[in-house]
Parts: sequence; structure tokens; C-alpha cells
Amino acid sequence: MGANEDFDGARMFARIARELAEQTDLQSTGERVVTLAKTLIGCDSVAKWALSRQGTITLRAATDPVLAEVYGEIIAETKEGPAWECLRGRSTVLMRDLRMERRWPRWREAAMKSAAPYLSAVGYSLDVRGESMGALVLASHKPDYFSDDLVEMGAIFAEHAAISLAAATSDEKGDNLQVALASNRRIGISIGILMSSYRCTEEQAFDMLRAVSQSHHHKLREVAEDVILTGALPELPARLVQAG
Repeated sequence: MGANEDFDGARMFARIARELAEQTDLQSTGERVVTLAKTLIGCDSVAKWALSRQGTITLRAATDPVLAEVYGEIIAETKEGPAWECLRGRSTVLMRDLRMERRWPRWREAAMKSAAPYLSAVGYSLDVRGESMGALVLASHKPDYFSDDLVEMGAIFAEHAAISLAAATSDEKGDNLQVALASNRRIGISIGILMSSYRCTEEQAFDMLRAVSQSHHHKLREVAEDVILTGALPELPARLVQAG
């Protein structure tokens, strides 16, 4: 590969990194990852999979969601295939020709019966600092589609994707933490109001919030907001009023 080709490749991956960084949340990042991978490699389909702690495989994003769901059912039933092995082994998995594949007999048999079987595929484990972001699986209806060059290019893309997904996950966790902290502050304010209004202890005030939350089937923070706005609990159970 010449200097110009190296430069063009660097610019291409710089654009990819910028596009992924511009996504606003984890879901949109995952969806952009599969779209960009399909465009870059020119394959028929790309899907991003995740594995729960309970060992359940979940489809997170796909360029062909309908067919991906079919394969998801096959994987869940057989516990075999490129995506499953990639997730479990956290390694790159290459399938050159489904018709000649011998590693996953049950998965192969079910895949061959699907309406449009993928004959070749490559899966990349999306790992960052020892944490798994799932697996990215690229597939083609043609056998031997993934040449060594395409496999290498896909591996470079997968590194970019993993870093972007990890960043989006961190951002989402940070946002959730901020929401939780803000919610806790509002609940604390409402408890203070109840302690003053009903001349009760902090524990009794919290019990009041929880009782109304359960009886009205509202979230605790929603009841807390009502208390902050009105200075009182709606339909406070008589037993708690007396306890106060």
C-alpha cells in the first residue's frame, strides 16, 4: 500500500471517528456503527449483538432487523454460530462458507433453512479496557466474501466502534447518575416539607411518601414533586397522619 492510499485510509477512518463521536446516545451510536460498517465493507448485513450476564443474546442494532431477528432466534435456540462464539470467546470469528462449515452443526442446519442464508461472515469482539461492548457481525450472501484485506479493515473499524460505544456508555451512565442525584435531592426536599407540615420524624415522612407512591402507583419522585408544589400529600393514609 502506497503513501497516498495510507493517507486516504487515515482520512476515511478520521471521518468515521468523527461521525460516531457526533451521535447523541448509546442507541444512535450503535445504529450508526452498523450502517457505517456495511457501507465501508460493502457486505449485505451488519448486526451488533450483546450478551447479558444471564447468558442471553440480544440484538442491539442491525441493518436488516427482520433477518437479524430470525438469526437471533436460531442463536438463542442452538447457542452456536459466529455471533455466539464471538461473544462468548471475545475473539474475532471468521466463517468463509456456511455450506462447508463444521464448527456449529445445529446453527448451520437452521441457518441453511432460513429464507436468505448468509454464506460467509466475520465477527469482531468489541472490547475496551477489558469491558465488552458486545460483538459486531458482518455477513454476506456470497461465500468467501471476506478477504484478508476486508477482515483487517473490519478489525480497524471495530476498534473505532468499540471506543465510541464505550464513550457513549460512559456518557449515558453519567446522565443517569445526574438524574438519580437530582431525584434524590427533590425527595429530600419533600421529606423536609412533610416533617414540618406533619411534625413527624424523617423516617415517618419517608414512609408517608412511600405509602402514597404505592397506593397511587406513582413513582416516588413524582409524589415528591407533588409535595414540593402543594406542601402536602394527596390522600394521605389516616394511619400515617395519626402516626405523625
